[in-house]
Amino acid sequence: MNSKKSIFSNRNIYLIISFTVLIALMTIGSILLGPHLVDAVKDPQKFRELLGTGVKSYFIFLGIQMAQIIFAFIPGEVVEIGAGYVYGNFKGTVLCMLGSAVATFIIFGLTRMLGKKFTSIMIDSKDFKRLKFLQNEKNLELLFILLYFIPGTPKDLITYFAGVTKIKFGVFMVISTFCRIPSILTSTLVGSALGEERYLMSVIVFAITGVIAIIGLYVYHRISKKSNNEQE
Repeated sequence: MNSKKSIFSNRNIYLIISFTVLIALMTIGSILLGPHLVDAVKDPQKFRELLGTGVKSYFIFLGIQMAQIIFAFIPGEVVEIGAGYVYGNFKGTVLCMLGSAVATFIIFGLTRMLGKKFTSIMIDSKDFKRLKFLQNEKNLELLFILLYFIPGTPKDLITYFAGVTKIKFGVFMVISTFCRIPSILTSTLVGSALGEERYLMSVIVFAITGVIAIIGLYVYHRISKKSNNEQE
């Protein structure tokens, strides 16, 4: 009996330490790195200079991509456009997918381990309520596929919420990694076109993506509203 209490006590201590370290990293990262990264990604040439050249630039970019998802202080599309500008469409897409996968792995693990209280802290109360429909086990995998596949849906928020649903870790990693491809691909294509000075192509792709994103956001709100109304 005492051993069980001791185990639970150690687990609680571990969770408190993990939570404290995460909050500290998020705060320090946002204060120290946030303003510099935001300025850099707004200017493609500055972004190229920030990343540098050679293999080290890949690791720097992966760190930025992971920070963007975990800390959420930079719009994801801006980083993806920067990746396309610096690395081209194909390589930029691969790097964005890899960074997203690692960040998703970290977020999902933390939210599943720390539970709803942690998730409710990381997500605004309105967004948390809107995402509650994902706790319905019916067609859960299909819903995640749809939400990650359509540009415009709040994928970073959905990633934080996924850990408190019934979806299996492996299934979620596959869905969240590969269903992001259309959204990432269009953003890196815009950046690649900018880097090659194909401005008309960049504007056309950006405009089409914008329209699809608006539609995707509308679909997301309709699905969440309908599902939550059915559960009430």
